[in-house]
Amino acid sequence: MATDRFAPTADLPRLTKEVMVLTTLVQGAGVYALLEGWFGPAGPLRLIALSLLLAVPGFFVLSVRQLGDRLLWRGMGALGLLLVALHGSVWWLLGSQGARSGSAWVPWLLCQGALLFIALAWMQALQQQRSLRRVPYALLFDYAWNNAVVLGFALQFVALGWAVLGLWAGLFALVKVRLFADTFTAPAFVYMATGLMAGLGVLLARGQPRPLRLMLQLVLTLYRLLLPLLALVVVLFVAFLPFTGVQPLWETRKAAPLLMGVLLCLLVFVNAVYQDGSRQAAPYPFALRALIAAALALMPVLATLALWAVALRVRQYGWTHERIWALTIAGVLMLYALGYAWAALERDAAAWLQRIGRINPAMSWLVMALLVLLHTPLLDPYRIGAASQYQRLADGTQAPTLQALQDLRFDHGRHGLPALQRLQGLPAFSQGEVAQDVRQMLAAEAKRYLPRQASALSAADWRNLLAVAPGHAQPPEDWWQALANKEITSGSVCRGAGQKSAPTAGAQPSPDPQTASCLVLQASLDSTSEQPQQLLCTTARYNLSCRVFARDPQVQEPWQQVGEVRWPQATGQQHAQLVQALREGRVQVQASPWRDLAVPGLPTGRVQ
Repeated sequence: MATDRFAPTADLPRLTKEVMVLTTLVQGAGVYALLEGWFGPAGPLRLIALSLLLAVPGFFVLSVRQLGDRLLWRGMGALGLLLVALHGSVWWLLGSQGARSGSAWVPWLLCQGALLFIALAWMQALQQQRSLRRVPYALLFDYAWNNAVVLGFALQFVALGWAVLGLWAGLFALVKVRLFADTFTAPAFVYMATGLMAGLGVLLARGQPRPLRLMLQLVLTLYRLLLPLLALVVVLFVAFLPFTGVQPLWETRKAAPLLMGVLLCLLVFVNAVYQDGSRQAAPYPFALRALIAAALALMPVLATLALWAVALRVRQYGWTHERIWALTIAGVLMLYALGYAWAALERDAAAWLQRIGRINPAMSWLVMALLVLLHTPLLDPYRIGAASQYQRLADGTQAPTLQALQDLRFDHGRHGLPALQRLQGLPAFSQGEVAQDVRQMLAAEAKRYLPRQASALSAADWRNLLAVAPGHAQPPEDWWQALANKEITSGSVCRGAGQKSAPTAGAQPSPDPQTASCLVLQASLDSTSEQPQQLLCTTARYNLSCRVFARDPQVQEPWQQVGEVRWPQATGQQHAQLVQALREGRVQVQASPWRDLAVPGLPTGRVQ
């Protein structure tokens, strides 16, 4: 980083410093007044006011340099109008009931933070250059990374300030003086003191350029050391994919967030090493530079896998606003990946990754545009999600469980209720138990917890879900019927498979024993019975076990669970061998070398 291009406002005028601290103090008082209900009861308007109160003054404190700068005030006015409009749009998208839920605003508040952080660097550069067209990338880099350090320092300052006040109150409490403890825990003091300490923390960080720069250089050096290691991880991962295949990725059900997390880390680390672009050559020897270039060139592979993972979830379960956001993030990362791969393939070794200086500013505007549009009716994710889930229920792709109807009603903002009302008009939802569930959801005032139960499966459905091990006969029909009637239970793993496959289970072929998570076998485990027992085995890594079912003619239900087989002492390698043996049906019954010790009329003693 250059040392003479950018000073983090160490020369702030005294009046500007006083206004900064006063702003955060008033901000804390305003938060207290809002939360105490001075301006009305709790509701969406109070949430909007609280969000704006935290966002606009905070942006001002971090960006102000000269109080008389008209460009600053014009920018603050435009930002305030934009945020007010976006809050109103989010309120409309959430609907009357969703807007009253504090948790429903959390995604927007996170997006607002990202939007303000990106806009802050552009606002600071605009004040210095007086025109966005003349803003160099080096200036944006300096402002963005210094803002991150300033915010981190301010948070630490607030935490340490409260630690000192806690010690103060604790010491006097030891001698029965409760004055300070009562004062420091009073809500008014808490909010105003926090605001004051936050303002002082920002002022100290912005007024100390050299310590700030040293702290930032320490962070960037750490990223510089870690980048080759992360690049090695990426290259090795992609190199192993042809041998492992992508199926293990999908089985984790966490492929998309993990892949996107790796891409985000790679982006941050590369920018920390590239910095402002003033370095002409890479700060690595040729071998490490080639390794990093290979990792950047392979970034589109990770981005493609992330998009693929999101697409698979959408294909299985339809669109929701969360999956729309996941697709948006994966799409943005794909654009970054393509751009960084293009930068890594630059032939001029003396201009290492110079194209990043053109990619990042353009992508920052795209990200800000998406953050705005996805909170407007133009790209309303709730509308898209409601239409998708309605169609899945209407055409029978999704089973009309009470949980699915509740999700449609309450998880799609203002569009959920109209979608459920349209569903009620369909013939399949106008009679029977499902019609009663629809009416129940239409009359509900808020979402409540519903235990997710497996969809009702017939005996034929269970045959298509459970694999019979090679060499073992199909269980009798009444055993399958006992599963369908829930007279016997299949265990959580098999129930989960049934729930995920219920809508189309009847049309699927029988699963392959080599890949199925649940297997059916027979074994004569009871020496007193002429008929073999049915075993339902799960091959989960941490739940290798077999439920044992047998007929009991003395009770009304012909089948019942009589025992369970487990292998608690098996090592990881032995577990894999046991699973393979079960998949191939290679099991034998071994008689116990020890007999039981019996006392008439009392439980039998078993030698273990």
